[in-house]
Amino acid sequence: MKKSKNIILLTITIIAISLFGINLYHNYIQQEIYEKNSDHLLATYEQVNRTFMLFSQRNWNVLSDWNGNLQYISDSDNVETVWKDFASRKKSWQYSDFYMFNESCDFITADNRQGTADSIQNVFRKMYASGLPTLSDYTASSGKQKVVFAIPLSKPFTLNGTTYTGVAVSYAVSTVESLISNNVYGDKSSCYITNKSGDIILSLEPQSDFLSDKANVLSYLKENASFSENNFNNIKQGISTAAKGCAKLQCNKDEYYLVWQPVGLNDWSILGIVETNAVNSGDEQILHFTIIMIVTLAVCLLLLLLRLFLLNAKMRLQHQQTLHRLLMSQKETTDQLFYGMTRIVDRYAVIDLARNQYEYHEYSSPQPLYPKTGSYTDMVHNASRQYFVLSETENLKLEHLLNKKYLQSVLQKKDDILKIEYSGRTNNEYKIMSIVAVKWDEHNIPQRVMMIAQDLGKRRELENLANTDSMTGLFNERCFSTILHRNEKNKHPFVLYYLDLDHFKPVNDTYGHDMGDKLLKEVAGRLLECTRSKDYVFRIGGDEFALIIHANMDELLCEQTKLRILHSLLRPYKIDGKTLHIGASCGYAIYPDDSDDCGKIRILADQRMYAEKEKNHQRQK
Repeated sequence: MKKSKNIILLTITIIAISLFGINLYHNYIQQEIYEKNSDHLLATYEQVNRTFMLFSQRNWNVLSDWNGNLQYISDSDNVETVWKDFASRKKSWQYSDFYMFNESCDFITADNRQGTADSIQNVFRKMYASGLPTLSDYTASSGKQKVVFAIPLSKPFTLNGTTYTGVAVSYAVSTVESLISNNVYGDKSSCYITNKSGDIILSLEPQSDFLSDKANVLSYLKENASFSENNFNNIKQGISTAAKGCAKLQCNKDEYYLVWQPVGLNDWSILGIVETNAVNSGDEQILHFTIIMIVTLAVCLLLLLLRLFLLNAKMRLQHQQTLHRLLMSQKETTDQLFYGMTRIVDRYAVIDLARNQYEYHEYSSPQPLYPKTGSYTDMVHNASRQYFVLSETENLKLEHLLNKKYLQSVLQKKDDILKIEYSGRTNNEYKIMSIVAVKWDEHNIPQRVMMIAQDLGKRRELENLANTDSMTGLFNERCFSTILHRNEKNKHPFVLYYLDLDHFKPVNDTYGHDMGDKLLKEVAGRLLECTRSKDYVFRIGGDEFALIIHANMDELLCEQTKLRILHSLLRPYKIDGKTLHIGASCGYAIYPDDSDDCGKIRILADQRMYAEKEKNHQRQK
């Protein structure tokens, strides 16, 4: 299941990376195409600009020469001779008309046509207003669009009674186009000459209907265009300062390249507007083909992963089936081994330390001590309440010896075995537990252990009889001395409490020794209630008791524990219908704070107990 999730996650990751990569690649290539084609268009229209400048310069030169010649011509015959010369060049020059004019729009052409030219009067007025040579376009009376070059004469010239003050040459726009731009991209492009405000001076490629009848490029772009490369303000600034630049825009659902550069004449700029599909078509095809190839490779990779996943799933299934057969075979062998083992062991448990779980099997009792499965922590807690350790080990408490970290620290090798001898707290049950590791992780730390319990027989029972007070069931003075010396040897901190019962003799004298024995058993029970599983309670003799509390306690805590013990003992006892009251005196000593010699600790606790007993007697007098 986990591998399936990993495969799905890997597939989603590959798809996401592929889509991201395709988008990144698409944007990168589009930017490269834009920059390459923009440079190409700038170069193209720079050539158009140069041609236009050469064409314009030739016309200014011709008009300047004519202006100069008129200064030396004095009769009409000479004028007609020169005019005929201009008329003969019309075919090679491809001009439409060569003529002189005045402020009243009277004109005379080189082929002797004359009259009034109302259609061009705006051009003439512009020239007279500025007093400078003028280049503009206009619509002739025939309806054709024309371009005109006009200059004012140095001094008026009179011919046939009419005074002329200017000279001009005009061309059909189609002729200018063929001479200059040669229709670079056909009906997919437009070319304009504009001033710094964006007003159109000349339209050199009217085949495109980009602007329709609009007269200002900037106004049209601001209202109708959205830009994917560059922006309107940069375009406006570039044209107004006669700079060079390029942009990419969308207008009326079509995309265009826009390039601009200074003409070199007045403050004019030349603008080239070309549909992107006229420039990008080849590059776009390559881009789309490449993306299709990338997608195809990604799909093939996903199919390959799917194939590998299916093969892996099939192999996993076969492996699981083989493993299942092997496990069944091992189970039969293990069952046979465990069947033989149950004949020599009382109980065993398999502990999963990593999961804090156990599996328990009982063979010595019809009533199992623990549930078949459960929390290992709970099992250790219950065991420590029922048993205490008899072994000479570094830590004598069962809950410490069975702790996960302790087991993992002592069972580091495959042949390590931890043996623990233990006994029941309330019955004569003596066992030995053997603990072995059966599973390790990659760092050789035990993750699963087996605990096997066996009966120690009568040997421990006899030994326990020698260490136990027969009346109360508490440990006796022999065991008391052993435990003290063991603590001193192992340097374990503890507090020793000595207790002596007050008013016990009157109970014995009044009610008999049988009642006194029952009272001692009740006292023993209450002392056990005041201690933990790792502490010890002893009957030293008669009505004297001792407690060993394994803890590193300060003076305040020791005193609180003493008061708790006395409070428990001073409560009334109800035995055989009688209510009995006794007192108790208690003294304690702390190892190793009071002394690091257990003999001196014992003497100190005994002295303090008798000192308190004396105080109690003084208060009762």
